[in-house]
Amino acid sequence: MPPTVVASIRPLQLLAAALTDGVSTPGLVMEPGSDPHHLSLRPSERLKLQQADIVVWVGPILEQPLQKVIEQLHMPVITAQQAPGVTLLHTGTVTDPHLWLDTRNARSIAAALLQVLQQRDAEHASRYQANMTRLGLQLDALDAEIDQLLQSRRSQPWAVSHQAFGYFAVQYKLQPPFALTDSSNSAPGLQHVRALQQQIASLQVKCLLTEPSENHQQLAAMLDGLVLTIVTADVLGTAITPGADAFAQLLRQVASAVQHCLGGNNE
Repeated sequence: MPPTVVASIRPLQLLAAALTDGVSTPGLVMEPGSDPHHLSLRPSERLKLQQADIVVWVGPILEQPLQKVIEQLHMPVITAQQAPGVTLLHTGTVTDPHLWLDTRNARSIAAALLQVLQQRDAEHASRYQANMTRLGLQLDALDAEIDQLLQSRRSQPWAVSHQAFGYFAVQYKLQPPFALTDSSNSAPGLQHVRALQQQIASLQVKCLLTEPSENHQQLAAMLDGLVLTIVTADVLGTAITPGADAFAQLLRQVASAVQHCLGGNNE
């Protein structure tokens, strides 16, 4: 019987699914669309964790309320923020938790999961290895594709409603986006909003990248009359079904939204 893998959030579930393809389908603790920054575990979600054979989560930088529950588990736990090779991005005093948006981090997380899968399930070890090789080739091709897609947009200024795109911007050498809220999705102070409005106006930023759960009326109020094209990017891959190509699909969709947003500055 293959081990049951359970991931805390959809992006990690999609990454795990690339490795377990043909063997099993990873479970998901949080319902798609839930905010991992402010989660509260239901009894059914707690049970999923307790019944898993392997658990994958980002770590306390994203899912602080999970930490006590995770510490009480007795199965192997992969904490993505601590996986060998993962590089964390810091914005001021805040660590950006959206580490899966850097394909180099994704490879490191997958490698950590591969090691545990092969240890726990020798029968399918070669299949896991083949899946890891395929994932690596997918990410190689995706890196080249995204780099080509965004190459001519690297000097374009852009704004984001939530500081979730830092890893993506750094990897593909984009301008740091102006963010209405930080990576913990905390409400910004008035002084920050005023300064941001001035920067957006002075640099003639024309696009705001948001996530599906954002309140557009609230964003418009924060922008105070600035007219920006709003483009949505789902960094959690809420609507994507787990499968061999699902994680690559998530990053491709994010790249397409970013390209659309950056392209809007030339219109």
